[in-house]
Amino acid sequence: MLNKKVDVYLSLGSNMKNRVYYLLKAILEIDSLEYTQVKKISNFYETEPWGFKEQENFNNIAIKIETSLLPLKLLKYLLNIEKKLDRVRKIKWGPRTIDIDIIFYDNLEINIEELILPHPRFYRRNFVLKPLLDINENINLRKFLKVDCGKIEKITPKVGISGCLLGKNVKYNGKNNWNKVVELLKERVNFIDICPEVLGGLSIPRIPSEIRDEKVINKIGEDVTKYFLKGGEKALNILKKENIKTVILKSKSPSCGYGKIYDGTFSKVLKDGNGISSNMFQKEDIDIVSL
Repeated sequence: MLNKKVDVYLSLGSNMKNRVYYLLKAILEIDSLEYTQVKKISNFYETEPWGFKEQENFNNIAIKIETSLLPLKLLKYLLNIEKKLDRVRKIKWGPRTIDIDIIFYDNLEINIEELILPHPRFYRRNFVLKPLLDINENINLRKFLKVDCGKIEKITPKVGISGCLLGKNVKYNGKNNWNKVVELLKERVNFIDICPEVLGGLSIPRIPSEIRDEKVINKIGEDVTKYFLKGGEKALNILKKENIKTVILKSKSPSCGYGKIYDGTFSKVLKDGNGISSNMFQKEDIDIVSL
């Protein structure tokens, strides 16, 4: 039997490699957990390290989720996400690609070896308190804020995104792939939208296409590779001009797919591979979040 749905507040931080990429990837991984939805996302902050000082600055956020997962089950899933995103535990409070802490789980108080709730050190950390206040002003946290707790500066990351995920009607069928988490992020991130297929000169709507034998072939057998190459180059130029190092792209498509794409038979069968634009972005060390 499932637990009732409850509100849970999480604190996320990253100070290795592409910090924005790891935070965005973690948010989407959390939203994909069973019986769980991301409901609110705080501003992004750059903060000085706490505890172990000899390391790079962090990017920190807080998110509110609604979940039916019980606390230890949720903790297990969050630890799995950290592992999936290359978290390595070597130094206490040391550098990490991603850190995900449960701060509050409903009104629950718990003190066991695996988990203490509320988080035992949240009130000593501005990098936890400030983001939490963005998403729940009802929590009485302002009294804990420290004036001498190190640098904490609000930032607005610049991120590329497939236009269809923002709700723009640029898909091959004239529709979109609006996403609720992307909608939440719009208040916190400066999204630069791209649609390589449209940038390459293809119409809206257009005949669907898939990659077969390293060419992009549409459903009536026409080779449209040149349009996808042109659109990818234009999209890449936009990203370079804006100095963007992270993109959120629509999964499976012949332009933006990453990791898995349709196999060219128009039968919804997937194969390993990337879309034309994704390959271009990857070669330029732009990190891709597939959605």
